[in-house]
This record gives sequence, C-alpha cells and structure tokens, in this order.
Amino acid sequence: MGSSSSQPKNDFNVIIVGGGYAGITLAGKLDDYCNVTLIDPKDCFHHSIGALRCVVEPGFIKKTLIPYKGFLKYGTFIQAKCVSVHVSLRTVTLSNGQELSYDYLVFACGSSVPFPGKVPQGVTREDAHKLYEELALQVKNSEKIVIIGGGPVGVELAGEIANDYPSKKVTIVNAKEQLISNKMSEKFQKKINKGLKDLKVNLVLGEKIAMDELDPWVQGPITITTDKGTSIEADLVFRCTGFKVNADAYRSKLSDKMDHNTGSLKVDAFLQVEEMRDVFAIGDCNNTPEIKLAYGATLQAETVAFNIKQLNESKRMKEYKLLNALMVVPMGRNRGAAQLPNGMVFGNMFAKGIKGKDMMTGKIWKQMNQKKPS
Repeated sequence: MGSSSSQPKNDFNVIIVGGGYAGITLAGKLDDYCNVTLIDPKDCFHHSIGALRCVVEPGFIKKTLIPYKGFLKYGTFIQAKCVSVHVSLRTVTLSNGQELSYDYLVFACGSSVPFPGKVPQGVTREDAHKLYEELALQVKNSEKIVIIGGGPVGVELAGEIANDYPSKKVTIVNAKEQLISNKMSEKFQKKINKGLKDLKVNLVLGEKIAMDELDPWVQGPITITTDKGTSIEADLVFRCTGFKVNADAYRSKLSDKMDHNTGSLKVDAFLQVEEMRDVFAIGDCNNTPEIKLAYGATLQAETVAFNIKQLNESKRMKEYKLLNALMVVPMGRNRGAAQLPNGMVFGNMFAKGIKGKDMMTGKIWKQMNQKKPS
C-alpha cells in the first residue's frame, strides 16, 4: 500500500519507522525536502490524546483515527512492520517482504499502553472503531467502575467517566501515594486531587492490585482486593498501567544500542543512536531523560528534521533541548490541570482551552492535510 506523486527537492531516502506523533511530524517536515517513506502496521494514525473521550462519547472515535493515505504529498506510506535492520547495507526489511534502502533511518516506534489509552498494534481503523464503540456501551451500562493506575491515562479516564456520568461510582487505585508523576509540582498535584474530588472520584492510594492476569478491561461483577486488604466491588475494571516501548523493529540488530531496562534506544545530544551517524531515534523509543509526551515527541521530530537537512548540506547540527516538566491533564470536558516548562501551574480554564473542548482533533487533522469529520 503506498501513494506518491511528483518529486521533492533532494534525491535521498529517509525511512521513518512508526507513524505516531513523532513519526508524522518528521514526515511532514521532510515531505517536500527528500524521499520520505513512512512505515506503520496500522492503516491510520491514532490521535491518542483524544482516545479517552471515545469511552464516553459514541462517535468521537471517528475524529481520532486519521488515514495515512492522503497525508503526504510527495512521500510514501507503507502499511507493514519493520522486521529487520541491516546497518552495514543501510536497508530495512518489512513484514510484506519488501527491502528498502535508506540514507537516514529514524525510529519513531512509540510505545504501547493498555486499551483504551491507545489502539492495539496492528488493529485496523474499522476494528478500532468497533472496539471503542463497544467499550462506550459497557461504560454506559456499568455503575461501579474501578481504574487501576493513577498516571495521566488513569486520571483522565476517571475524569471523563465521572464528568459525563456523575451518578456512577468511579474509583482510582494507585500503588503510589502521589498521582500522575513525582516530577510534577505539589501545586499541580493539588489541582489534580481537587479536580477528582469535585467529580466525586474515590481515591485508594498507596495500595497495589495484582493485574498481571487481567485484560486491559474486565467486565464484572467482580470484587478486587488490594495488597492492604481493601475490597472494591466493580462492574467494570480498567488497567491503566504498563507503559511499554515498541522495540521489535530494532531489538534483534541494535541490541547493543538499547537500554535494556526500558527497551529504548540510547541517543546522543543530536538524537542520533549512539555511534551511528545515519540512524536517529525520536519520541518514546529513545532514552532522553524526560517525561514521554506527544508534545516532546513533536519537538524531537522537529530537531531531527533540522539535523537531517543540516547533514545533507554539510552544516552543523543542533542539540535537542530537553523538555522540562510539562503536562496538561483534562478531567472531563470542563476540568483539568496543567504545568508548563517554566513551572507555572494552571487549572480548569487553561486545560479546557488546550484539550478539553475537542481534544485537539481539529489541529491534528489539519496537520495531516485532511478534513475532520463532523
């Protein structure tokens, strides 16, 4: 599957493995500059920033799934997995049997979190639509909902459900006493806790639940018990833990370049894979010491787009500037909290303005050169 037309300005090949926020940003920045090939196992981009709104709003899912076909003016999209990298030959092998040569290779493989935080790898646009619509119905029909994990996904999911269904009993169980991340300020934490309290979300903090044998979501009725003996009844349980780097594309051939604790690739200040001038890694699949967010992934993609152009023109590259703590967490349509890199913290109005209204769907459809469905 592919589409291409006319010619970009320069005749050299950039292969981008992964079509998440980092991948599409880089592809868009280089589309008219060189020969871009974007590779992803899905047939569409999943705007995961809006994923949790789909759990409470039937039909919203169509606004978060954007076809790759029609995105690039000059470049090519191939629906496949990258199954092997041959560094000495500067080629990659795809799951469809194709072998492609590159001048620059960029891993933008992203990460996986349990559904509904992201669409499972390899799921088609049609199947993803069905999954979210089915889940929205289950949420509607459940009265007691338990969310395991108090990170951004868990908090946002709780907020979406509690906002649209105020009569439901929503509980977050988190292993740590602190929600979201210990990298965020105390003021930010207080706004998160107040928002959840205002929505009457129950918090069980500092307690663990063994979730290894549970699917990403489980229909009850079921009683779950924490390691401290707290029992909670539920009609529906979500597992919002388990961030995992998608390392399959490079694990076998670049094992010596990996951080094996995380599965990420080790990169230098220019986001090149260590000791590899023609291979970069951006977004969730590299080891930059920052909170992994879509915004940071786009900044990294912009840096690599600049650096590839500089290398092509034999000019000096620029170092990537690490992103300070930044996060916007909506809790439903009208509440949320945000912390900016300068440390400033904002509440409901700011979060609603950035994400709450349409979950940035209009912006991402425009970025992908397509018209958002109504």
